[in-house]
Formats: sequence, C-alpha cells, structure tokens
Amino acid sequence: MIFRKKTKKNSARKSSLFGIFYRYWITLALLLIIFTLIKQGIFINKFPYVLESKKNEINETLSKNKSILSQNKSLIIELETGSEPNMEILESQARFRFGYIKEGETYFQIRKPNTGPLIDGVNTDK
Repeated sequence: MIFRKKTKKNSARKSSLFGIFYRYWITLALLLIIFTLIKQGIFINKFPYVLESKKNEINETLSKNKSILSQNKSLIIELETGSEPNMEILESQARFRFGYIKEGETYFQIRKPNTGPLIDGVNTDK
C-alpha cells in the first residue's frame, strides 16, 4: 500500500473560501473600514455639497455684518452730531431701559408696600 501525505494545497482547496478570509483578513477589514468611511463621508454627510452651503452661509453672514457695521457708523455719526431734542429722547430711553444716571445725580427708588390679599377688607399679613 502506498500512503500519500496530505498536503496543504489539498486542505486549502477544500476550504478555499474560508482560506481567502483567513489569509487576507486584515486586507478585508481595512477594505470594510474604507468603504464605511467613504459611505459616511459622501453619501450620508454629503461632503462636497456641504462645503458649498457653508461657504454661502459665511458669505451671507459677512454681508449682514457689513450692513450692520455701516448702520453702526451712521448711528455713531448721528450721535456725535446729534441735536438737542434727539439727545433728550436718547437720554430718556437710556434712563427708562438701562437705568442711566448722569454724573452728580442721586438715584432714589420708591418701593411699594408688600401687602397680602384682603379678605373682607381686612389685611391678613401681620
């Protein structure tokens, strides 16, 4: 009887599909990672189109900032050359909204008494 030794080629032929995965598992894992990253970047995040939309948003914001700066400059010029009635109106708005107090003025605050509810005309607070 002649005995033949089993070679690695025969065992590789029997499990050729699994052998490919076994031999090239790192390559297949890296290909899977690359495919996932490309899918995420292009299809889900819409990579090149997002840049254009962000550029458009930046340009719109810059144009708004320029218009606001020009409005601020015109208001500053108006304040510096403002007439007496305009300054009185501005001062009254500053006093009302922001609590503006001129130098040398004294601020007084009048508090209303904190009363509780009246029951039959009698105050229940003691």
